[in-house]
Amino acid sequence: MLKVAIIIGSTRSHRLGERVAQWVELASKEMKDWDITVLDLKKISLPFYDEISVPAEMDRKYPNPKVQAWSKSIEEADAYLIITPEYNHSVPAPLKNAIDWLYPEWANKPAALVGYSTSSTGGARAIEHLRNILATLAVATVRTGLTIGRAQDIIDEKGTCKDENLNKVLRTEFTQLDDWGRAMSSLLKKK
Repeated sequence: MLKVAIIIGSTRSHRLGERVAQWVELASKEMKDWDITVLDLKKISLPFYDEISVPAEMDRKYPNPKVQAWSKSIEEADAYLIITPEYNHSVPAPLKNAIDWLYPEWANKPAALVGYSTSSTGGARAIEHLRNILATLAVATVRTGLTIGRAQDIIDEKGTCKDENLNKVLRTEFTQLDDWGRAMSSLLKKK
């Protein structure tokens, strides 16, 4: 069983992230032996990172119960599927904050990235920034990155995607995440 955490990176009101997440979660049910957990940063509501110590020195012991629960959720996952909008050519602050709160929990696991926007860029620049951020934490991002331009027109309120090419790319991304997740989790179990 591969434990996959789908992370919704936007906390805005009336966000498109929920419908993108619905589509991704529904499509991910086709993957055999995936145990899927949706982690919605809006519901998790992490405080802004302001600790004296850096997460690498905290030994997974965080003073805030919300952060401790977040740590446990990230630690338990074998792989991540991160859904991010693009804000000012990058990732939203709540997603960066959630990543920054932790350090060892992320290491040596794979992530697949799904970017979206209301413009034609589809979150491509956010995905590229996210790749660099995650690489610093020893998270391996799969090659395929999915970008959804004009997401409001392509994915409806029920999480149905009208673009078959995007469905195909998402399935490719799932396959890569599955392969990397199984390979990397077997390495972690040997330690």
